[in-house]
Amino acid sequence: MFLTYIALTIGLIGFLMAWRANAKNKDLQERIARTNSRVYDLRRELLEMQQTAQQETMQLKFQLLKSQGELKVTPDMKIGEIVALHPQAEQILAGFHLGGCASCATDPGQTLSEAIGSYGRELEPILVALNTLVVEGGNGYETVSSERLKTPNIQLQF
Repeated sequence: MFLTYIALTIGLIGFLMAWRANAKNKDLQERIARTNSRVYDLRRELLEMQQTAQQETMQLKFQLLKSQGELKVTPDMKIGEIVALHPQAEQILAGFHLGGCASCATDPGQTLSEAIGSYGRELEPILVALNTLVVEGGNGYETVSSERLKTPNIQLQF
């Protein structure tokens, strides 16, 4: 009988320890979930700050180049920077099959020369069209006629 009491006491102590461990486990899981949520929020805030800083840096760079009279598209400019120069730049790039559809998509962080190289396009006609847009488009709000910028994107030979 004495051994039965000892066994019951040990069992009760084990049950209480398991219940306490389970409660601590739930508490730790909640803390981990809150921490993960906070890390996610911080990452999102960091990405937003980085994007804002990149946009502000790009705007300052363009203002500096514009004030120096050297605002032009160069092969080492990123696609995102070129599109930021003038909204019609996307149309020109799409005309040369650099962006505009799923099969010829470009990364905004990719340089113009990288994009041209990966799709096997010629650099000069694209630079001429983009620089014509930048020069004639002025502040980026003026639309340049499509006839002035249009270049054939498909050439048929019979």
